[in-house]
Amino acid sequence: MTVVLISQFSFSADDKAEAMKKLEGTWKGQVDGGATGHQLVISAENIKGTKDGKQDLGTGSYVLDVSTTPWTLDAKGTEGKVKGRDYPGICSLEGDSLKWCVGLKVGQRPSEFKTGGGKFCLILTRQK
Repeated sequence: MTVVLISQFSFSADDKAEAMKKLEGTWKGQVDGGATGHQLVISAENIKGTKDGKQDLGTGSYVLDVSTTPWTLDAKGTEGKVKGRDYPGICSLEGDSLKWCVGLKVGQRPSEFKTGGGKFCLILTRQK
């Protein structure tokens, strides 16, 4: 007997476009268990980070994958001190709350929303 399992969930380009639209905007918050004053501005093309309204954390392109749980959100530095660096990450979006955790070592994607061990997790709130 052969059993074929088909996922009841399928993700289309529309799902990704809708998720990306929900990510667009200004987000403020802090590193989980750490530094405060972080701001991300996410557009359809890039993510720009600042700290305390004056320290440039860099700008990068990103790729979102909504077919995984949690979603993956990978950034690549395109400007500033992060230029050329890759940041593999995971994210969770619930209403106006965004968690984005990234690995700081090449190829190291976080498996949980937790800061430490070469990973950091931003806990952010959408700004109106």
